[in-house]
Amino acid sequence: MNDEQPVSFLSREQARDLAVIGERAREELGNLSGGEVAFDAESVQILDEWIDDYLEGVPDPGQEIRLLWAGFLGELFRRRHDGWWAFQDGSLVMVCPKDGGDFLLVSPREQVDRRIIAGMAESLTYFYNLTRLELKLG
Repeated sequence: MNDEQPVSFLSREQARDLAVIGERAREELGNLSGGEVAFDAESVQILDEWIDDYLEGVPDPGQEIRLLWAGFLGELFRRRHDGWWAFQDGSLVMVCPKDGGDFLLVSPREQVDRRIIAGMAESLTYFYNLTRLELKLG
């Protein structure tokens, strides 16, 4: 984990609020796909499609929708990879344990912003799959 900037973990209430946001996003992904969606790798593909469709009409999404997308991505790391919500240098991050015993900081919001700016070149599906490999390799 990057020790240069201190990390402060969110309170239970704050983490619960983000879980609710992630759940709202999961429900919306289910509506868009026409079926039940879980917090898993396949759902990130649907999230990428949602973002593409949204950007066609609104090229610069507001903060609320960005938080919704980041909340889903962060909750995916929390639920699948035992992560914890935290702040580092004013940014919302997810602290995830690596199999080798160290920790990895994941920035769902920064990644969502990159995805909006660069399009599929910053695919959330690719990001998620690469990051989960990094967590496994420790």
